[in-house]
Amino acid sequence: MSFRMVTPRSLKSGSTKVRKGIPKDVRVDYLRFYGVSREATLTVPAGTRPAEAKVRISEWTAEVETRIATIRAAQRGEGQSLTQRQAFALAGEWYVWYVGRHEENPGTPKYWRDLWDVLLSQLEEHAPEQVLENAWKDLEWTRQREVRVGIRPVIADEAKTAQFLASKGVVLTNHAQASFLDCVLDEFIAAIIRLERVASGNYEADERPSQFPRFEGGTLRTKQGTTPWTLFDAWVTARKPASSGVDRWRVVFLDLEKCFGSADEISEDAAREWARKLVTPKRCARTVNNVWVTAARTVFAWAVRERLINSNPFLNAKVTQPRKTYHRETQAFTTDEAATILRAAAAVAHAKTPLEGAFRWVPWLCAYSGARAGEITQLRGSDILEEGSIRAMLLTPDAGTIKTRKPRRVPLHEHLIEQGFLRFVRSRGKGPLFYEQRNDSGVPDPLKPKRPPAVIVRHKVAAWVRKQGVTDSELSPNHAWRHTFKQIADRAGINERMSDYITGHSHKTVGGRYGAPTLGDMAAALGKFPR
Repeated sequence: MSFRMVTPRSLKSGSTKVRKGIPKDVRVDYLRFYGVSREATLTVPAGTRPAEAKVRISEWTAEVETRIATIRAAQRGEGQSLTQRQAFALAGEWYVWYVGRHEENPGTPKYWRDLWDVLLSQLEEHAPEQVLENAWKDLEWTRQREVRVGIRPVIADEAKTAQFLASKGVVLTNHAQASFLDCVLDEFIAAIIRLERVASGNYEADERPSQFPRFEGGTLRTKQGTTPWTLFDAWVTARKPASSGVDRWRVVFLDLEKCFGSADEISEDAAREWARKLVTPKRCARTVNNVWVTAARTVFAWAVRERLINSNPFLNAKVTQPRKTYHRETQAFTTDEAATILRAAAAVAHAKTPLEGAFRWVPWLCAYSGARAGEITQLRGSDILEEGSIRAMLLTPDAGTIKTRKPRRVPLHEHLIEQGFLRFVRSRGKGPLFYEQRNDSGVPDPLKPKRPPAVIVRHKVAAWVRKQGVTDSELSPNHAWRHTFKQIADRAGINERMSDYITGHSHKTVGGRYGAPTLGDMAAALGKFPR
């Protein structure tokens, strides 16, 4: 089934509205199942990132198209019917699919409580009078036919059932669709409860999927339609990984697509052979294992959990790595290497371009914070803060990629201020400090993301460092500052827990996450850090 894309329209509020007309031949059934008859609409809130907006619009379009196709198939008598057992089994497949989409990043418990309140309010609109009058104590009344019939449009919309059926390649008759939605109601309630617990930090094993029978009423995906690339596409849509990860992994799945047909027909031997052939004079075994095999193993494992394929042939695939001989004692800069870089940076007296500004300030900012270079190159003028007498930088996912996906504030060392960093910030305004803001037109392709300008700057800073004479191939020209900072911080008497908070390293114990130091505490600690 091909999906015809709709054209988004930008509103004055900054939000984006998408409209799609419902064909006359399906309006009656569409109204009965989904609550609207002439036109389906979607509003993407203002501030939504372009890549996320495209995913939402694509998913919504697929849902509407699938709904229309399902109704027409049922009208022609082509849809699949379901027994009661099959409807329950398919609802179980939905539960695994829906929870899997949200479990990794469930958000806040409040989000799921609010969703439950919305669902409960909708249910109560169809509740018998005696239930409301007697202040119901359980949900048995939701099993009554009039309640199930009335709530079907809400379930279809909120539970994304059309998107689920499209992902599984299942088309149902109208009667089967009704039976399926009735079964999904119970699983939707269970999913909300599960995801609220997960959002609260309770990741205990979920036993619910084990109670469902296996759905054997139809093909959930045809083998010919499930290729490595379609799995990657589905994974990107569901997991929404960082664009840098997509950019790095897409070449893996383009190669898999070229080498294999059906994703379900790749054997373990074929997977191992594919990995072995990837090792070349220009691509070492470590890169093959850490990038290529890891990418394949991760996406195929997700596809198995989603029941898109039957097994993961890359589970045990691995290329033998020869032991590497190291010539450095540490991944930190030596005193001479650090001095070489910082002297060269300080020599960029008047930065005439943002890139020259990066050469001037990125090494110094990394040296005094232990931050990842990419966190620094994406800094904006608005991220430089003042709290009392303390100047700090806010490293936030709002500016770009943060490995932990959590913001953190890091005080500016007094030596940075003395050198004139704040004057440079004022000259750049509120926008990006180290690159010019670009205006990308159109909705980007999440499977072929443009390299963020902050990443380009980071690579150019690394190349510039190499040109200054720091050429040891065992040393990262940017990341080595993190090692160097921790080494010097330890020597200066800054305890490990404090330096972890400054650098954004994860803590070794649960207790280490409690009682986070204040900005003042971190500033006092950085006062010990030598120039």
